[in-house]
Amino acid sequence: MNRFLIEKFVGKNLEPENLEVRRKCGVLSGIIGVFCNLMMFAGKVTVGVLSSSIAATADAFNNLSDAGSSIITLVCFRMASNPADKEHPFGHGRIEYVSGLIVSIAIILTGLSFIKSSVEKIFNPEDVGADLFSFCILGISVAVKLWLGFFNKKLSRIIDSTAMKATANDSFMDSISTITVIVGMLITRFFGIYLDPYAGLVVSVFIILTGTKTLKESLAPLLGQAPNLELVKKINNFVLAYPEVAGISDLMVHNYGPGWSVISLRIQIIANDIDIFGISEIIDDIEKSLAKKLNCCAVIRIEPVKIQQD
Repeated sequence: MNRFLIEKFVGKNLEPENLEVRRKCGVLSGIIGVFCNLMMFAGKVTVGVLSSSIAATADAFNNLSDAGSSIITLVCFRMASNPADKEHPFGHGRIEYVSGLIVSIAIILTGLSFIKSSVEKIFNPEDVGADLFSFCILGISVAVKLWLGFFNKKLSRIIDSTAMKATANDSFMDSISTITVIVGMLITRFFGIYLDPYAGLVVSVFIILTGTKTLKESLAPLLGQAPNLELVKKINNFVLAYPEVAGISDLMVHNYGPGWSVISLRIQIIANDIDIFGISEIIDDIEKSLAKKLNCCAVIRIEPVKIQQD
């Protein structure tokens, strides 16, 4: 199923640096997320109304916020794929991180709202009733959320997207939240123990934890974070493969969105038998090769060195 959808709507050429591939993955994730979450919202809010369950209602509105998050993701991925212009010479890729930031804030606010509702229900309890229809709807919701989680996780691996990874984690946390609602309703039904508002509190805490984690992951690239060790190793191995290069220092990577960065570094050039024009040609070749290999803008400073020969 996942493979069919990806090949049908994204294609078989899945290069993470390709902006069109990223756009298609974001659009696919957004459309499926909106549809599934709206369907789950409708089902859960029906269960919440029929059973007077604050936990089910909280879970329903969590799905509604997820649908809104999917719309934000859809719009932001489309905007992020726009080419560079005069106002944004390095492109619009960071919009993808902004979308994750907006989503995380919306998730946290939803959780805080339902903590308030759950506490009110503790002091003003209402009878909670649940029938087979309610349990079926909630069970189907768990299955759909688990599928959404694995689907978005696969997409996040394809394009190495923090926003998509956050969406996948949110889906997994939502499935746990819904299972908590089901357990609370079962205990109330068969043992007469009123746990609904407490289950609502647990769901709300799950929602806030998910939002907080997403917030941290979205803020990190916006604030500026150190490049991952795998990228640093890849740059070092590539540049040091040139026989004229004796060493590398002052490596900096500026992230302007997934799949696009500006890399600057200083390299030591063995200049025993090379004139200034020869060194310039070597630097140009390294910069162009790095740009092609890593989809970046490479800026290299040189430090000529002489190697003593016996």
